[in-house]
Amino acid sequence: MGSDGDGFRPIQALGELVPYQWSAGLVMRGMAELGFADHLARGPLGAAELAALIGAHAPSLHRFLRVCVLHELVTAGPDGTFALTRRGSLLRTEVPSLAGFTVAVNGPGMTRPWERVADVVRTGRPASELVLGRSHWDWYADHPAEARAYAETSAALSAEAATALVRTIDLGGARRVVDVGGSPGTVLAEVLRAAPWAAGVLFDLPWAIPYAAAALAAPLEEGRAELVAGDFREAVPAGGDVHLLKNILCDLPDEDAGQVLRACAAASAPAGRLVVVDWEDSACPSHVHANDVEFMVLTGGRARTGDEYEALLGRAGWVTVRRTRLAGFEQAPVVVLEGRRVIDSTEGPS
Repeated sequence: MGSDGDGFRPIQALGELVPYQWSAGLVMRGMAELGFADHLARGPLGAAELAALIGAHAPSLHRFLRVCVLHELVTAGPDGTFALTRRGSLLRTEVPSLAGFTVAVNGPGMTRPWERVADVVRTGRPASELVLGRSHWDWYADHPAEARAYAETSAALSAEAATALVRTIDLGGARRVVDVGGSPGTVLAEVLRAAPWAAGVLFDLPWAIPYAAAALAAPLEEGRAELVAGDFREAVPAGGDVHLLKNILCDLPDEDAGQVLRACAAASAPAGRLVVVDWEDSACPSHVHANDVEFMVLTGGRARTGDEYEALLGRAGWVTVRRTRLAGFEQAPVVVLEGRRVIDSTEGPS
């Protein structure tokens, strides 16, 4: 079907463009916030019965459930009940799920800047400050419900990567690991489990620090971990022989990324190491291309190729000594780089 105007049939064209798909994320967010997936996991229910369980307006819930059917989150039975689908079960809250992720990525802090995506493409500047009146990260400081959902998201998505990371890097010589921007603490907790002789510092913005307490409860109680608040573009805790940056550089434009890397170099022990885990850009179509535009819209960051990450490290005083993939996820678009400081001759031997 052409779109040159000859014989254009807009009603039929809707079936090709599917413009209602814009609502999919918002519908999933609403379903996650209403929390009815847990009830439907126990069996099909009618709208009125379900509304009584979650404290909702039954007619409105019935209408909402119909659009959940459209997005294959529930199915409608001939008896007027609704049943949970496999996709819908990903929004449960009583079991590990993507409920927090769905709330976070479809909250105002993430979605409102996308209203100006055309302006971002025209200007090359992120939209958060223009739309939200503050940076993407400052938005979370003022909106704790979204911040909590974001923390839950980070914890869920970091768990597998953390397990893979400790199988990828050598922690034998690590004594003090500084996880820069590491809230909610999932990765540092796994590192300290794998290296029980080591201590760790989780460093992040003040609003993010409380969300790391649960994951690091045991090492905090043992005195092997500490939580430190600050801005990693300015300085990071000193004395670490390993500084870890997981999915940090992708959120930053080159100038800010360079500041973080230079701060790590300044704080590192002379023989200290840097470990970077981040999304890797390539010409092959992947979800990283969607992530890349998200970084562009929200923060001005970007996904980079392995060579671009190496160049970024080199300009900030690090030499890359190893570039590899996460163990068990070798086909994933994730790169792992290990760097060592370029030692100034005045520092002497390490």
